[in-house]
Amino acid sequence: MLGVMAKTERDKPSRRMCAGCGSRTERGELVRLVVGDSEPFVAVDLGRRLSGRGVSVHPKRTCIRSAALRGGLARALRGVAQIEPESLERMIVQQFEQRAVGLLSSAQRARSVALGGDAVRTALKANKGDLLIRAKDSRGRGDELAHAATAHGCATATWGTKASLGDAFSRSELGVLLVMDRGIARAILDCLSHIEALSEDG
Repeated sequence: MLGVMAKTERDKPSRRMCAGCGSRTERGELVRLVVGDSEPFVAVDLGRRLSGRGVSVHPKRTCIRSAALRGGLARALRGVAQIEPESLERMIVQQFEQRAVGLLSSAQRARSVALGGDAVRTALKANKGDLLIRAKDSRGRGDELAHAATAHGCATATWGTKASLGDAFSRSELGVLLVMDRGIARAILDCLSHIEALSEDG
């Protein structure tokens, strides 16, 4: 009985305190920041692999700004360094963008992504697809495919430009793609939701 209880406690998701708002939440909902000891720096550690003093924060502007100016991050850096909230927001966005690109690469390696209008259309007709991504500067055909994806119950998102999406797949341009792996699609959507929230004006 005790052994089962101990295992259950050990299996519970660990909780951390947000350095901005002070609330405790599941570790997966927070971004870990690493503060340098010997030299002044702050690094974003989405993978939670870096050594050093860790400070966790919700990936929200209010929490990031509070943490950087007067919260847990400011206290951890006191007398060592100072970081502007806007700079920290950009660093976090860049990390989420890198993670999203890495997830797209994983989908490509698993042959779970359709690239370009014709391939996306064919996959949708075969009732495949969990997430359609179109570039912000794609027009016409991208809109049409987004409507078709929605009709098939597929999630849709707008992200990047034709050039930046093309870069992710060693192409000059890419206006639309379709992820055909539910787990990868969910992970990408999570990244994109944080990118959108932190990139908004205000």
